[in-house]
Amino acid sequence: MKNCTPFENGKRYYPLSQHYREHFGEKVYKVSVSVAESCPNREGHNGMTVCIFCDEWGSAAYHQFSDLPIFKQIQINREAIRKRYKAEKFLIYFQAYTNTFGHFRDLETLYHKALKEKDVVGLVVGTRPDCLPKRILQKFAVLSQEQYLSVELGVQTFDDHQLNFLSRGHDSVTSIEAIRKLKSLSTVNICVHLMFGLPHETDQQIRETAQLLSELEVNGVKLHNLHVLRNTALEKLFNESKFIPIELEEYARRVAIFLEYLSPKIAVHRLAAVASRWDQLVAPSWTREKMRPAQFIDDYLEANQTWQGRKFYVN
Repeated sequence: MKNCTPFENGKRYYPLSQHYREHFGEKVYKVSVSVAESCPNREGHNGMTVCIFCDEWGSAAYHQFSDLPIFKQIQINREAIRKRYKAEKFLIYFQAYTNTFGHFRDLETLYHKALKEKDVVGLVVGTRPDCLPKRILQKFAVLSQEQYLSVELGVQTFDDHQLNFLSRGHDSVTSIEAIRKLKSLSTVNICVHLMFGLPHETDQQIRETAQLLSELEVNGVKLHNLHVLRNTALEKLFNESKFIPIELEEYARRVAIFLEYLSPKIAVHRLAAVASRWDQLVAPSWTREKMRPAQFIDDYLEANQTWQGRKFYVN
């Protein structure tokens, strides 16, 4: 690949919006819902503790509606998105906590309720690599034959020392096995969540992560910078000067390395984290800004004349 022309709107990476347009033939928007009540870490399974970066809301975008029935959450959030973006088609995003952790029949009921809602064309299910029991995989196989289904896996890193630092409660082998299990279903879209800015992270590690995901042929990646929220174990480490989050310039450099070695066929769902609850953010301050980090990374890629996949084919 000699340039970045295959990507739409002049982007130097394959944006999620392009993937949706190619698949559905039009714009599609995610509608977040919060239905899961916990995860293995919070339940203390096998001695697990809560991930050091996770606050009480477990990544919920609209936690204030979490007590409402799923159909009500969908209606409120869908209509807000419809009005703001003039949207007509939606994916229901089971976002907070672990959405394959719980009683199977309850989960199955929630999935089907979501699919019955007006203008819904599929599901996005957020979960963990160690929460894909056989019954869930069988259900995913059936659902993905009938509707668009994307599974977002909170992998975060393939380095076991970093996984231990994050208190994830699973290892890298579990993550790779989970991806392979989902790939075996063939019709499921797989998005992997990754964090940059972890202790002892190296450029080589970032390159190898991009190469591994390319070899595994995942469909998407969602990138986050490790940031500090109030009332988390990471806040304590930050206050003790045992963790220092990276600045935007350095984060952009690491994202650029990752993208260079990533297959251009893998959609990028997000370039950086955004603190949806600003009052809970401790550091870094740039995580409060919704637009600047992504624009900064765009500008960095252009200034350095690089793009997603530029080194993907280099042996």
